[in-house]
Amino acid sequence: MAHRVGRVASKTQLRSRKRDFTSTLAAVTTSNDSSSLSHKKQTVKSKGTSSRSKSIVAPTSSQFPVLTALKQRVKPDSIDHQKILLKYPNLVPARLIRRYKRFLADVVLLDGIAKDENVEVAEKNSVTESDGRTKVDAEEVVTVYCPNTGPMVGLLEGLPNARVQLSKSSDSKRKYAYTLEMIHINNGERDVWVGVHSASANRMIEQALTSRWLTELGHYDSVRREVKFANNNRVDFVLTTNAKDGTIVHENYVEVKSVTLAVDGLGKSSSRCAVFPDTVSTRAQKHVTELTDLLSTTSKGQGSRKETATCKVSGTIIFLVQRDDCNEFAPSIEHDKKFAELCAVAAKSGIQILAYACALEPDETKKSGTVRLLESLPLYGAAS
Repeated sequence: MAHRVGRVASKTQLRSRKRDFTSTLAAVTTSNDSSSLSHKKQTVKSKGTSSRSKSIVAPTSSQFPVLTALKQRVKPDSIDHQKILLKYPNLVPARLIRRYKRFLADVVLLDGIAKDENVEVAEKNSVTESDGRTKVDAEEVVTVYCPNTGPMVGLLEGLPNARVQLSKSSDSKRKYAYTLEMIHINNGERDVWVGVHSASANRMIEQALTSRWLTELGHYDSVRREVKFANNNRVDFVLTTNAKDGTIVHENYVEVKSVTLAVDGLGKSSSRCAVFPDTVSTRAQKHVTELTDLLSTTSKGQGSRKETATCKVSGTIIFLVQRDDCNEFAPSIEHDKKFAELCAVAAKSGIQILAYACALEPDETKKSGTVRLLESLPLYGAAS
């Protein structure tokens, strides 16, 4: 009941603002007023993270049935079966108990504890309860790496019974053999798998870029990643276009952001809008500012990248929504007003802002999975 009340309150607060990305774009000028805004970081506390319980109840097959690939949950006409962004050759189903210290999470493996040198667990001590469930000693909880620095708003409401998928490393030197890859949630209408591995967004976009699947970016000849530019900053990708004689005629600097949060009611009554970030992110603010400054200095003939008559410089921000239940995207004014305003400034300066959805499809019968590229998402409030 508390979670339901919290969600209703959050939706009411979002609707009460009556502000969208377009109104922000119109209100923001090229002055530096927005840079003076200060925001307190929001902290999100998950239930049950204060202390480890002495015992847990292991899931049974009736509580957690084996799931096959969720192809039926994606519109058939929105899938190109060749557009596979990422393959998971080995996935391990688990139940998420808690997430803590930003990078750590405790889980119970659903296919049994792997007895190997990479995973240290206690011997199994269990008793069968009257209802058929198995009570397992708390030492059987496995600690895994959580590759997401944000609060994961809207994804942890199912704890301590949240269904998750893990990948397992073969590197014996790693402290934590397992990595949290995706989490299973209910959005109020249906079940959805959401990708929580932030760095995977870059790998998936790299696959899309090298495969030339993002047609909104136009033609380019090569893709470079982690490219340094002014003041020793780095951008995720640079798309280069060459003339017939090999000279560079266009460089497109591309920044990638991973999106996990979705909210209701920003547009049509049936819409679900993906938003980024889910808390104040000074790092994301810095990336947008650097990209905007790059275009500003090159257009004025300053900096290490000077735009000339023969070489054009442009910028793009790509938001990859790691869930398949959204039909629009917006920078989150609710969670980081300054970031939303910086995106508005960036768009006004000529930076292209794009959003794409993807479908995560784990198959527990084969213990593998794929991520497929879906359609591009319109910006909420943008002119059609």
